[in-house]
Amino acid sequence: MAKRKSQWAQVGKREVELSNLEKVLFPEDHIVKAEVIEYYLKIAPTLLNYANGRALTLIRYPDGITGESFYQKNRPEWAPQWIEFVTLGKEKKDYIIATEPALLVWLANLASLELHQLHSRKPSYDLPDYMVFDLDPPEGYSFPKLIPIALSLRTVLESYGYTPFVKTTGGKGLHICCPIEATHDFHTVFEAAQDIAKPFVEKYPNDVTLQIKKDARKGRVLVDIFRIRSGQSIVSAYSLRGRNGAPVSMPLTWDELEHVKSPLEFNIHTAVEKVVRDGDAWQGFDAYAVPIHTHRPKPTAKKKNINPAGTKHKSPEQLEAYTKKRDFTKTPEPAGATPDAVGSKFVVHRHHASRLHYDLRLEKDGVLKSWAVPKGLPPYPGVKRLAVQTEDHPLEYLTFDGAIPKGQYGAGDMWIYALGKYQITKDKKDGFYFRLNSKEVNGEYRIHKMKEKEWLLERVDQPQVDYLHQDIEPMLADQDAVVPKGEGYLYEIKWDGIRALITLEDGHIKIKTRNQRDVTAQFPELQIGEKAFRATNALFDAEIVCLDPAGKPIFKRVINRLMSTGETNIQKLTKSNPAFCYIFDCLYLDGRALVNEPLIRRKEWLADTIRPETPYRVSEHVDDGPSLLEAAREHNLEGIMAKRADSKYMPGRRTDLWLKVKIRESAEAVIIGFTPGKGNRGATFGALHIAERIGKELHYRGKVGTGFDDATMKEISEVLKKVETTPKPEVTGKLLDEKISTWLEPVTVAEISYSKLTPDNMFREPVFIRLRPDL
Repeated sequence: MAKRKSQWAQVGKREVELSNLEKVLFPEDHIVKAEVIEYYLKIAPTLLNYANGRALTLIRYPDGITGESFYQKNRPEWAPQWIEFVTLGKEKKDYIIATEPALLVWLANLASLELHQLHSRKPSYDLPDYMVFDLDPPEGYSFPKLIPIALSLRTVLESYGYTPFVKTTGGKGLHICCPIEATHDFHTVFEAAQDIAKPFVEKYPNDVTLQIKKDARKGRVLVDIFRIRSGQSIVSAYSLRGRNGAPVSMPLTWDELEHVKSPLEFNIHTAVEKVVRDGDAWQGFDAYAVPIHTHRPKPTAKKKNINPAGTKHKSPEQLEAYTKKRDFTKTPEPAGATPDAVGSKFVVHRHHASRLHYDLRLEKDGVLKSWAVPKGLPPYPGVKRLAVQTEDHPLEYLTFDGAIPKGQYGAGDMWIYALGKYQITKDKKDGFYFRLNSKEVNGEYRIHKMKEKEWLLERVDQPQVDYLHQDIEPMLADQDAVVPKGEGYLYEIKWDGIRALITLEDGHIKIKTRNQRDVTAQFPELQIGEKAFRATNALFDAEIVCLDPAGKPIFKRVINRLMSTGETNIQKLTKSNPAFCYIFDCLYLDGRALVNEPLIRRKEWLADTIRPETPYRVSEHVDDGPSLLEAAREHNLEGIMAKRADSKYMPGRRTDLWLKVKIRESAEAVIIGFTPGKGNRGATFGALHIAERIGKELHYRGKVGTGFDDATMKEISEVLKKVETTPKPEVTGKLLDEKISTWLEPVTVAEISYSKLTPDNMFREPVFIRLRPDL
């Protein structure tokens, strides 16, 4: 028998024993246990958004997917004491409860490749919180044929007032899940699902069926609603499956689903990257919960001047502190009405009162329990924020968004920063844990009372993307020769400077270039966080420029700042050649990502965040693109940007949602070699070989031999002397002057202008513009 190899790993606050990390679990794909553990640890922040608090059924593959596998519901007797469990079902099984990343690591170490979840959450294990429709096609069924069926069912579900979410099962089917309020038992929810499924099957009898027996399906897709019954489960979102290719049960947007050819596109190698790049397609899932359609109350006229007894209603006296502070003839704030029901909604406001702060409001006992949080929601575990409890507010404040007039209590603008539903996950002696679910914020927090009205607020779970510390790549634009026409575009100047991502964290500034080079020390005048921003934490996309006396950006000046050395010299340059930072986007602000909001809304957050009269400036936008381009041409600027007003921010992706419209056609090219010089160029070079990087490949674009003066040629030669030579570069396209050229590693970037591409994909009439050391 092979000797068991084990080691201990620290996962959060837990120590987890790991064993036989090199054991192959997916033989055909050469995937070992260590890779499975790594996957579950990386995807944990997102997976736990949906599995946290749920009882799990495990499918274990101790000898890999080609060996024997088995279901496990009971918690092993030898499980660590910190692993939570609950006893459920007629058989009294001790189900493991999903709680934290360390649990996922522990389960992965047991070769629990598949995590299947029950449909209810702690503590309401008998009340499902979503309705699931499992589209199960027969063997050999083409996956693309399943998509129209799913889209048709989506339309039906929406007609009943549900918000359906879709995911691949990691097998051959799809799960469509509709979040519902956890107020009815499994049988009642099953009957509601049946009420939808029966007419759907009757409408498409040749395509779908409710027949469980395979021989009765006759090649049709099973609409399996029987999984919603008590004790049943579905594979968890983002769980692996024990199949060749190591597929993942992947949540998708409905637009994404229409382009899927095979569920194997989403697997252990691609899933985490997709979530980081595109975001979580199911974000805010719980915030869309509605009552099941068979038990929705019929709308009735509200009765006036009646205050029923009971905890579900609040009398005017219970909002007395709120009412005393306000004159409702002068402020647009709600006066407060008698609520009709108890719910679990929350709102976070960004509030410009005497000092900017955030207001956290949680619905409880018919009012909104409220806390003022001066520095906003904590961004990640370990950060504690002061939260000062204020007076209870009426439920109408959930949708209040406006300006409180000067002279009134709390005067100033108040913006809805996040709006959704919350759940208390654990009660403590002096506080509680709670989870926020919304389109804007999804996370678990703890609030703890310190004294009187002072509380501490902290985040418990780790977000999937840490915008303040991870390397976030900027969104990139396509290029066009003409200004796009039509509504829906914003236009702004294309600043001729250094692209930079500006991180603000508790008053401290960090500046990184597009290739993640930290250049904070090069620009001391920009290290003024609290003076420049109305925010505690943020991530901005910007361009750093140096201006001439007329206010025109001069690229050579900002490159001089970038390449300067010595603290004394850099300080002198802040006076003689000061830098300015034009910010055009905001990716993250005080506890939540903004990347999924439309650009026009991000611009509003940005304008509200930047203080006037500092080196930081908002890059203004206009609606008239052609006029802006003409003005750019008159002032000899580089060009303009055209951006879709409704576009999301897509880190690291080049997209036509943003377009560069340049006065001159140009490209960023890599210098891959040079030819020998002759005559007065004998000491330098004749021409530069250039290639353009498209994706991961280099495409040869020919040679450039014009655009240099003597000083530029000497500068380029000095740079290229430091670059390692190579026998022959790996490029797409036929190389010119191959035998007489010196070939170089592709690390030096230059900007090249040209008239157009030739039929063999070379730059026609290329002209050297400048080196791009910032890239």
